[in-house]
Amino acid sequence: MAAKKPATYCNPFWTESFPDPFVLKVRGRYYAYATEHETYPPADSWVFPILTSSDLVQWREIGKAMPAFGQPYGRYWAPEVTVHNGQFLLYYAVHTSEFAGSIRVAVADRPEGPFTDSGQDLTSSLFPWAIDPHVFRDQDGQWYLYMTIEYWDDPGGFIGSGNIVDRLIDPFTLQGHPTRVTPPQHQWQLFEAQREARGGVDWYTVEGPAVMRHRGRYYEMFSGGCYYRDNYAVSYATSDTPMGPGGMHDSSWHDWEGTEGQAFLIRSDGTYMISPGHNSLVPGPNNAELYTAYHAWQQDRAARRPCLDRLFWHGDQPWTAAPTHTPQPAPALPRLRELFEEPVLQPCWHQYDGRWSVSNGEVAQEDDTAVRATLQHRERLSAAWLLEVNLRHITGAGSYGVLLQSDAGTTVSVSITPGSQLAVWSGTSPAEPVQTMPLPAAIEAAAWHQLIISLSGSVLSVQFDYLRPLEVLVEHPAYTFSLFTQHCSAAFSGISLTDHFRDEFLNNRQTPALLGWSVEAGTESEPGSASLAHWRVHDGALEQTSAAPGAHIVLKGPLHEQYECGATMMLHRANEQGLPALGLVAWHSTGEKLLVWLRSGLTFPRHSTLLHGTPYASDTGVTS
Repeated sequence: MAAKKPATYCNPFWTESFPDPFVLKVRGRYYAYATEHETYPPADSWVFPILTSSDLVQWREIGKAMPAFGQPYGRYWAPEVTVHNGQFLLYYAVHTSEFAGSIRVAVADRPEGPFTDSGQDLTSSLFPWAIDPHVFRDQDGQWYLYMTIEYWDDPGGFIGSGNIVDRLIDPFTLQGHPTRVTPPQHQWQLFEAQREARGGVDWYTVEGPAVMRHRGRYYEMFSGGCYYRDNYAVSYATSDTPMGPGGMHDSSWHDWEGTEGQAFLIRSDGTYMISPGHNSLVPGPNNAELYTAYHAWQQDRAARRPCLDRLFWHGDQPWTAAPTHTPQPAPALPRLRELFEEPVLQPCWHQYDGRWSVSNGEVAQEDDTAVRATLQHRERLSAAWLLEVNLRHITGAGSYGVLLQSDAGTTVSVSITPGSQLAVWSGTSPAEPVQTMPLPAAIEAAAWHQLIISLSGSVLSVQFDYLRPLEVLVEHPAYTFSLFTQHCSAAFSGISLTDHFRDEFLNNRQTPALLGWSVEAGTESEPGSASLAHWRVHDGALEQTSAAPGAHIVLKGPLHEQYECGATMMLHRANEQGLPALGLVAWHSTGEKLLVWLRSGLTFPRHSTLLHGTPYASDTGVTS
């Protein structure tokens, strides 16, 4: 089992100034947006530079996002783009003076623009100064706008800028109930002592919110300190809710400090990467990896250039090697990626009925009278996988989606009925769906939407856009996938397939066997490991309950030449008959074992992942 060296990249990934980088993934492509370099651009100029990439490594510049307003407007800062019903919404801050700024929204039909300001000022009626907008959409469909404002009388006693949140009634309107998230509250967040421009007070800064959900908790990453001094850094806070009930006195968010009162996540290395900060989060090309984009000064202090590093999880704690300046493994590509860049279908696709054609980066089935039209991919699925399909409705009143077929001939279909629902159907009981989810009334089926489908053991997970995933049990594993339409026409784009599983063990009703864990042939020679009887899913963990002597080993996943495996582990208790240990096992088909043990330390993976096809130097794991 020999390691293969992957391709690499180095930070910064762009040589020019590109501060406050925000990276958006759209149908398999990436778009990066940055703060405007010119402080007061004239009315005949454009603002917010844009880069694009297909792999997060090779980037090219494609212009700027929108025209400037001209005087008295300036300081166009921190653009972030989100997608809603085919519209690209660019949230940004703009100023009329140094301490008078508001958050606005511009709109475009494409991620590269051109964007047109909507005329909507979201914040000036609430705050005289607001910057750094960040939109977070929760799984229940609620939108939130996080932003940075000034804190003059926070209970924590620090004066300066900090982050708040408010609900969005629609993409252009705040509810008007701002809520405290992360005010300045640590010494490392000092922007300037005795800041003359703010009355001579010691001024502290927290800014640049970026929010995500992980294992049922909410994480806000933020930057603090002074952006041109060495103390500028990235830390994070956690909460059980995206917006607490206490308004500007709320305390739902807990701000974590690192060692010696420093920022927890990303700090200056003192030599090569200075003042790293204002980060955003983006999934990798394979949808299994997560990356953070941020800016940093280098030794020449000439510009804040953009950087990218992978984000990992140590249990419930995020971790990254950032800021890095040495070669890093390039983001892993999926095993299969189809962006439909050629004018004809490739030989890997097989048509069954319908009228399929390729253009403009999509494949469309154009015959809305076809009872059922299917486009099957010849690639065989593994036992655990992650599939992305982007799709949109064209005409007709039927349904469309993804069809999965097993070697036993059984089928499972994931279908969308425009204006109605997402449904999972089983070919063994076609009379009614196995599970359904109503789609929000505001969803426009004619716009592009994303399906993320994964299989782990017998558990099939289906997520539509950012909404709460559906989980269903399947009788047989799927080994092929197809695109289909039924009494309608539809288009598909941005398809990727990765061999992958990530078991979070959050559902106690799911047994290890349902999740695909087993005792394979040959492990019976290991005392105590011959069955799953002493393994259970409990309280967010895969737990081994026996104190019997010997090794207890469970396996999951097919054999691959290259893979990445990681787990978070904890020892509950140990018997007195030997030195306790726990760890990861790479089990070859010949019976060869590679074991990575953590001594004295037994429960077992709190969450586990397996990503095939991309080795890396794991923080907790084994690579082959």
